[in-house]
Amino acid sequence: MNQTNNNQNLNNQSSDTYFGELQSNTKPPLLISILIKLRPFSMIWVSMVLMYGVICMYTNGLGQDEFYRFIFFLRSPLAVIINCLALFVMLFHCLSWFNLLPNAIFSPSRHNKAKIYLITLGLWLIMIAISACLLWLVLK
Repeated sequence: MNQTNNNQNLNNQSSDTYFGELQSNTKPPLLISILIKLRPFSMIWVSMVLMYGVICMYTNGLGQDEFYRFIFFLRSPLAVIINCLALFVMLFHCLSWFNLLPNAIFSPSRHNKAKIYLITLGLWLIMIAISACLLWLVLK
């Protein structure tokens, strides 16, 4: 009976150390906590703006000038501020996910800092390359 309790304790400890590395029990600072809670709202905002743009483009094909309303909406100071805030929250989201991914891939027994940095750097380079290609496509 004592041996089964020891085996259960060892199994619990190994799983606790693995998940303990992925999830921290410490409270994040207030600003980071606010940014974490703003993620869904920024995604909803960007989705609504894109839907409004698509609807305006569709009605513009019917002969109306709705697309110009969409352009004027995007130029309003409130929309610019909310879009900048959404961009900041999305960059924070990318940063946190890119830093968590290597910890989820590698187990703590073969935890290598060089591999973590290479994967994080590779993810950032891929994101920058895709962003540059999209920017080139839009400006072309």
